[in-house]
Amino acid sequence: MSREPDLLAGLERRLNEIPEAKFVEIVRLLEQIGEHPRVRETFETIRPRLARVRPMRRLTLKRVFCDPFEDVLDTAPPGDATHGHISRAIIDPLWRVVEERADARHMQAMQQQVRGIAATDGHARHTLGCRLWYVAATTLRQALKEAEQNPRQRRALLGGGEELLAEARQAVEYLEIGHAIAEVKRVLSPKPFLELLPEHVAFIEEHVVEVAKAGTNKPACLLAVAAARLREPAELLAALGGMEFGKARREKAAVFAALSGIVVDGLEERAGSADRAPPDPNAAVTMAEQLVESLESTHSVMSLVNETKYDERLGGVRSAVGRMVEQAVLTPAAGSILGSLPVPATDAVPMLPPDDGAQLQAEDHARALRRCQRFAGAIGLDHAVSETLATIGKGVEKQVGRVLDSLGRTGVGGEERDTVEQSLFYAVRLMELVAGSGHADELLRRTMETLDGPTAG
Repeated sequence: MSREPDLLAGLERRLNEIPEAKFVEIVRLLEQIGEHPRVRETFETIRPRLARVRPMRRLTLKRVFCDPFEDVLDTAPPGDATHGHISRAIIDPLWRVVEERADARHMQAMQQQVRGIAATDGHARHTLGCRLWYVAATTLRQALKEAEQNPRQRRALLGGGEELLAEARQAVEYLEIGHAIAEVKRVLSPKPFLELLPEHVAFIEEHVVEVAKAGTNKPACLLAVAAARLREPAELLAALGGMEFGKARREKAAVFAALSGIVVDGLEERAGSADRAPPDPNAAVTMAEQLVESLESTHSVMSLVNETKYDERLGGVRSAVGRMVEQAVLTPAAGSILGSLPVPATDAVPMLPPDDGAQLQAEDHARALRRCQRFAGAIGLDHAVSETLATIGKGVEKQVGRVLDSLGRTGVGGEERDTVEQSLFYAVRLMELVAGSGHADELLRRTMETLDGPTAG
């Protein structure tokens, strides 16, 4: 009896922990196994890491089939996918329909063709894709038409469930404009695309007008893909007002509403990851900065058109970001920063040399705390950040004062001086980071007076 399922079960647990190079190597080995059910389950388990690492995957016909809608795939079950997105669960059932019902000669020819295409050959992949997307869309459209006319056919196709059939129709819409989607993806690369410039908007607009000729609901699909590739989807939302929609001009308001929903859904998904914020304060602040930037741009666009129905959900995102900043940055700040400060010597215990690692960690935390000032007002934490900085500043001053008082009574020996100076200068550096150069200069003056005596004049 094969132990393959047991081996894969153990592998799933390790694949999210092993080094990246080993992870990529194992992914390639799994791809060679093929369509084994446990392999599919393993890929679902490691999908978040696949999205981060993005290893070069072996090209298959099914992967090319998914190209037009890969950016809007959702892990939710059919019917629960984010608005405008497609559930991953629909891929295998749809592909089976294509394999079973499409012209066998065409499928065999394309299967042979895909084997000779390198994963890096974008032009050959696109050429094959245009052919496959047409065959797949035509096949699926015919199957859906028969299902609508015949209850028996309906039950046979995807189990007849309305959620599955609705997502199948949505997937066909993407397949039918696969060429235009591929062109937009080429321009908005790599993902996430950092800045949407006027020339990019003009390129998207040209293709919106073109796909509108094939159906007035097609622009929504094209724009959903474009939005999914942007770091800030709200940039595309802002550009919609002046964008020409051609034959779909009457659908523009509906597309704006749908895209607004997609943008807010994406923000909520990103905010959900804030509950798993990285323990490093600076990494947490970077995540918060990006979310706040997205929040502000989204709110600004919606305010221009007086769209208020998403206000409550945007407020929920703000609250989630605020909780993350409190938990990852504000709450542990005092312990992390003040805990690195020197402790006065006693008769029994001399002052210990400074811990360089603890000092670097404290400085990093102090920088993260200061960075929070830039966006704290947007998430309701301006008072909390100011209070935390002030408390830590007073804590540094108090602790250094204790050390200086101790030195004033006992003096400082030659061998001990280097340790004392370095420890106190580290403390002055922390004061500069949390309270500014003015407070740091005053603390430095007091330190030098204690070590060297008052300055003349």
